[in-house]
Amino acid sequence: MRKITASIFLMSMLIVAGSVVYNCSKVDDIVENISIPIPFSVPTTTDITVPLVIADTINEVTIPEIPLNINFDTDIKEEYPSLSINNLKSAKLSLLSIDYVSSEDSTALSVIKNAKILIKAPNLDEVVMAESTNNTNSSSISFTPVADLQLLNYFKTNQNSIILKVKGREEDVDDIMKLKINATFKLEVGL
Repeated sequence: MRKITASIFLMSMLIVAGSVVYNCSKVDDIVENISIPIPFSVPTTTDITVPLVIADTINEVTIPEIPLNINFDTDIKEEYPSLSINNLKSAKLSLLSIDYVSSEDSTALSVIKNAKILIKAPNLDEVVMAESTNNTNSSSISFTPVADLQLLNYFKTNQNSIILKVKGREEDVDDIMKLKINATFKLEVGL
């Protein structure tokens, strides 16, 4: 009887130990995929100086590439001191606008009818991240971000840039336009 009781006790201990090991490995898997459930917003502002040459109102004009060099590492560390850019799980654009600052020939932004902004980073394809159509505002252009566009890989490096493509409402040339790009990104980080 003692042997049977000892055998049952030993089998019970093995089952409990196996269950603990299995559940611990599941906990490790869960911990690896923990992300902070509430994304936080990071506003950025970039001052740029670009030439604007709209030769006709039919063709799209590409403004030379504009380096952004955005690095979210500092923003992540301010929000969550124990995390860094290596913990970035998601980056999405939520707001984007371009504001007029000044221009050499007093050209206003209303000469731009349609515009799109593409993002670029080393070893990644250029992708449209926001568009504006039928702009009539002379001091600001508001863009609509491409819905659910994941920009994570574009911000794992700080060697990122944008390309602005515009279609004119009227022909115009201004060699020096000073603009301010205002963007807000939603970031999600995790372990």
